[in-house]
Amino acid sequence: MIVTNYDGRKITKVINNFDRVLLDAPCTGLGIISKDQSIKANKVLMDIRKHSHLQKELLAAAIDCTKKDGIIVYSTCSVSPLENEEVVNYALKRRHVKLVDIEVDIGEPGYTKYIDKRYHPDTARTRRIFPHVHNMDGFYVAKFVKIANGAKVVEEK
Repeated sequence: MIVTNYDGRKITKVINNFDRVLLDAPCTGLGIISKDQSIKANKVLMDIRKHSHLQKELLAAAIDCTKKDGIIVYSTCSVSPLENEEVVNYALKRRHVKLVDIEVDIGEPGYTKYIDKRYHPDTARTRRIFPHVHNMDGFYVAKFVKIANGAKVVEEK
């Protein structure tokens, strides 16, 4: 294990070739409202969007600094699809990774669609923990395997 104090978005310039990376991403904390009521009063949609953008950058860097066949686990304590499936979908489109089963029985499958959004079908392999259903803090987790180095070429529509 290596402990550092670097900006995670820039870690690939310092160190890479990890076997495993755990990205417990900074988030809005929407899954822990029952513990901190101020979240409900203080968070707005722009906060969620800013966190989602940062999470995408951090996840891309986590993937980039992992070696081929390495494992990347992405997690948040948010229940927002913008901070969860949206971020995972971004990584699936832009990096050579695949989602694998989490291998835990608790929680619900991740969303493959939400309102007008459609996500990669494999987002169902991720797990969502809901406070009102599972009697614990809200949580999200996804497990990736890196299948090749580099970024994918993405054509924007």
